[in-house]
Amino acid sequence: MRVTEASLEPLNERFLRASPVEILRFVHRIFGRRAALLTSMQRAGTLLARIAEREGLDLDVLFVDTGLLHPQTLATRDELARTHGRLTVFTLSPERSFEEQTAEEGLLYLSKEGQERCCDLRKKQPLERVRGRYDVLVSALRRDEGGARSRVLPFSIDTEMRALRVHPFAAVAREELDRMIAADPEVIVNPLHAMGFATIGCYPCTTPVRPDESERAGRWRHLEGVAYCGINPVDRGASTEAIEIADRYADGLGIVSARAR
Repeated sequence: MRVTEASLEPLNERFLRASPVEILRFVHRIFGRRAALLTSMQRAGTLLARIAEREGLDLDVLFVDTGLLHPQTLATRDELARTHGRLTVFTLSPERSFEEQTAEEGLLYLSKEGQERCCDLRKKQPLERVRGRYDVLVSALRRDEGGARSRVLPFSIDTEMRALRVHPFAAVAREELDRMIAADPEVIVNPLHAMGFATIGCYPCTTPVRPDESERAGRWRHLEGVAYCGINPVDRGASTEAIEIADRYADGLGIVSARAR
């Protein structure tokens, strides 16, 4: 079945106002273990994992360890793996250590072009090595993060991973996210959030933010115009291409193959 962004419009209309729980249940019912959660162990991602655990949804959790993460982030991963027995956490890593990469290519993150190369090597390529293992990747992007993410929908496509992308929190505002986390003491929250980090990535390229700044202001603060690593398709802009997924999903998704349009 050929799927484009346009062919997902009926599905997005159906789930645009659905709760994150409803979306997660739907994805698990249709795709089972062919769906995985993708999280960098920030609070929205760990909340997503907690909802899956609470709902009894046995899913894999994919975590990319760039080799440059804060110890608090790695500890959050370990605690989530220890306490969420229904989920299986897989850590994906780059082929080279950061020391090896720097010796061969220099200190990449000091320029915009180098940052793109570094994020490709240390974030995108490790994820791409599991391409074909999953038909759906579920992540915690929200429209009210602003920027490119202001266009995020519950369902989209990932042409590089040849999979669907699902965003259960697409319509969730920050205040609602705060309430959801506060309401469940079992949510594992990265300690860096309490230290002023609104979003969290590699330690050379992540800083705390002031109350008057946007959530993403602390990412690549040293590089003007850089806001994303590129691992999420929505951050790269809308795609006019298509992916192929198994025909057996057609009835459950309730969409018509783009080829038939």
